[in-house]
Amino acid sequence: MKRFIDSELQKWSQQKIFKPLLLRGARQVGKTYAVRELGKLFDNFIEINLELNPKARGIFAADLYPQRIIQEVAYLTKQEVIPGKTLLFFDEIQAEPQALLAYAIFMK
Repeated sequence: MKRFIDSELQKWSQQKIFKPLLLRGARQVGKTYAVRELGKLFDNFIEINLELNPKARGIFAADLYPQRIIQEVAYLTKQEVIPGKTLLFFDEIQAEPQALLAYAIFMK
């Protein structure tokens, strides 16, 4: 079933320069499913659930430097993060307030 969010996510994925994207909405409406489908368009897809993975929440504890965060994500997941080719998805981001702060900083 095609939904509005699917076409909007595809438009986002076709940008030259990616900015973080925050999906908000009611629970159980398919946000995670939509992002996983989007992940199929990328060479690499990394999904980290911040609610279920306490080690992942620690990624945001030291500082909010994007390069360090990406290095720690790569170390934690044992996957290379390649700019423009890897979709990095932090699910349940509200579980780590520092992650939300990082989003706000990156959007400036």
